[in-house]
Amino acid sequence: MKMAIKQTVKKRMALAATLAAAFGMSGAIASAADEFGENTPYYEDDAWYDISEWFDGNDYNPTDEAIGRWDNETFEFSENATSTDRDNDAGSRGDYGYAQNQNNTNDDWFYDYYDDGYHNWGTSDVNQRNYYSIYNDTDDDGLYDSYAYYSDTDGDGVYEEFDYYTLNTDAGNQQQEKSKAQNRQKQMKSKPTEVVGTVEKTKTVSVRDRQHLVAMVKGKDGAMTTVDLGPKKGVKKLAQGDQLTVNGHTVKVGDKDLFIATDAKMADGSLEIDRNGQKFKGKVEKLKTVSIHGDEHQLAKVNTKNGKTMMVDLGPADQSKLKVKEGQNLTVQGVPAKVKDRVVLMARQVTKGENKTQIER
Repeated sequence: MKMAIKQTVKKRMALAATLAAAFGMSGAIASAADEFGENTPYYEDDAWYDISEWFDGNDYNPTDEAIGRWDNETFEFSENATSTDRDNDAGSRGDYGYAQNQNNTNDDWFYDYYDDGYHNWGTSDVNQRNYYSIYNDTDDDGLYDSYAYYSDTDGDGVYEEFDYYTLNTDAGNQQQEKSKAQNRQKQMKSKPTEVVGTVEKTKTVSVRDRQHLVAMVKGKDGAMTTVDLGPKKGVKKLAQGDQLTVNGHTVKVGDKDLFIATDAKMADGSLEIDRNGQKFKGKVEKLKTVSIHGDEHQLAKVNTKNGKTMMVDLGPADQSKLKVKEGQNLTVQGVPAKVKDRVVLMARQVTKGENKTQIER
């Protein structure tokens, strides 16, 4: 899907609206331009309703439960003390902070939990542009409901283009969230930087559904950098005193700078950094190609091994290298998003047998 809509297109639409007003033309053009300038929905209604007919009753994740987990599908506030079905109803702790029992001041150099929004940096195979994308949970219900995309079109280190897509139009103040996302455009650089130094401290930090390893790295000049190395399972051997080289980007979490590592290596080899999100294994029951913003996307109904059925957006159909078919077993990793009243896994990596493919959006 061509997520980076050129700024020139937006300018032409605005110009068309101006001309319409000046020459007394129909207000339809102006209305279209105004609507475009607000919050562009990622899924059009006709594409979504066509897919939702696949699901009926208890076999599909509604937004009151965790994606991929079986439970009774309902949540009552009166059951809060005993019910296990509280993940997306009771609200979150916020975007960052310390655990309630935090009393060790030596461990307060970084937060005990934060929401990273599934950052993703890379170079598009389609047009060779550097890009950055991030999902946001605007109403803190545990599911992501908007998607921001930044593109460096000429490789100068500055993101010239910005697009914002609403996954769930009912979530929070989307226009306000769009403005916040756009403000990041001025603060970020598309080119990665390198940090080299010695590991001084490490701690395990909760990042939504995962446990990340965060390290304090002391450079040769004495400067300290807080580095997120991704899910802890990929970097279990890291310890105080180890030499570390990381490439990545700096983001702001609360009042702290955090270096998000895209790749890292120690003296004895590279570390595995997997930022593709939650992982599920299952069999494809149904496939359907739908049009989303003029591009054909492949959506799959996947039956997981724990008896749950989930919707997976496999991304642009013309970019798929795996040739997914009904009845095949897949491993999908991605971001749990809220669309209407349902949960969709926005796939970032799909594995079929020994073959893996990354999903570009």
